[in-house]
Amino acid sequence: MSRVDPRVKIAGAASLLVVNLACKTYLVPALIALAMALLMTAGSIPYRRQLVAVAFPASFALFAVASQTVFAGGSVLASIGPVDLHREGLLHGLYLALRIVAGGLVVVVLGVSTPINRICQALRWFRVPATFVELTQTVYRYLFDTYDELSRMRQAQRSRLGWASARNGLASSRMLGAALFMRVYERGLRSSEAMRCRGAGPLEGGSLPAPGRLDLIAGLAAAALVAALIFLSLGGWGR
Repeated sequence: MSRVDPRVKIAGAASLLVVNLACKTYLVPALIALAMALLMTAGSIPYRRQLVAVAFPASFALFAVASQTVFAGGSVLASIGPVDLHREGLLHGLYLALRIVAGGLVVVVLGVSTPINRICQALRWFRVPATFVELTQTVYRYLFDTYDELSRMRQAQRSRLGWASARNGLASSRMLGAALFMRVYERGLRSSEAMRCRGAGPLEGGSLPAPGRLDLIAGLAAAALVAALIFLSLGGWGR
């Protein structure tokens, strides 16, 4: 997957996301999720990293199932105290959960298989405004700065027994949340000024090579998958 042209991957991911949003059947998002899981497995991505990547969309999927089961209405499937669980709401929640997981996996596969600089180069090839691309790069760097600063501040608090108890941990969390933003903002400004003084510009400079045979095969496979999913959606399979 990492050797495939990022333009092919972005076009395929965008097509799958559109089909996932427009479909009205259970089968289409289930097949998309299965295809993305197979790609992650074939790409030799460590299973721990796969679980971490899937955990974020899965949490939204569980919330969708729980909220729809309780609030969507329909025939009562079971009752837990004063709360009624509805059958139609459960089915609709599962449908939404499948779409959330499928869409999340598409984005995850694109992200773990493509470096940010190649994604930005592909976005510029698709005529995405340079301001948006540079903003994407800045946010990407800012997230890593935030994580690094959070790890250092949390480790400093641990060394001072700031997390020795639940009460101390709560107080340390408040202090950490208040100080983290300003520390990262100041660090980002210093890093940006240092890079500009050294003549650094946008990271998306350079050009992508012409697509090769592997890119053509990947593009045809993605087009075939999208066409099959559209056929299944229009045919009403898996309603």
